[in-house]
Amino acid sequence: MNKHTVYVAGKHFVLLSDDKNEYVQKLAEEVNETISKLSADNPSLDRRGAAILCALDYADDMHKAAAKNKTLSEKAQPLISQADRQSKQLIELKEKLAGKDNEIAKLKKDLDDLRAAFEKSTRVLDGSGMVKNNPAPKSDNNNNQNHHQKKKPGKGYRPMRQYTLFDDEK
Repeated sequence: MNKHTVYVAGKHFVLLSDDKNEYVQKLAEEVNETISKLSADNPSLDRRGAAILCALDYADDMHKAAAKNKTLSEKAQPLISQADRQSKQLIELKEKLAGKDNEIAKLKKDLDDLRAAFEKSTRVLDGSGMVKNNPAPKSDNNNNQNHHQKKKPGKGYRPMRQYTLFDDEK
């Protein structure tokens, strides 16, 4: 506890508080200003009466602030609940994402293993005993297309030039 000496309504007071001296002095100044204003507005009030009115003003402010705090807390409660639900959902989604990341890593490893196995299975020995890669077989569709493209008209059917009735359209 710290000792603080303050001056309020013409008197010195020694206060014990854990708060910093600047804070305690600021409070004392506010109370002193309020009492001085009440005394100026009501010349018939003595210091004690001004101090009592000041205390009533501060008590009123405190109760109004507490009521406002309660109202705001009640309004905030659904938002807090919603934030808690969303936080839980976020945690669940992060866990799912981590699971999917693990799954992707496993699939990538499996793909790498399959590629390595494919590479190994396509290696063949050439005539000198050296290992060379056997080219991957092409699909039937590619073979058929290449076959038709390379085929030159032989003895059978030969396509003829087509003519149109309209000479302008060539």
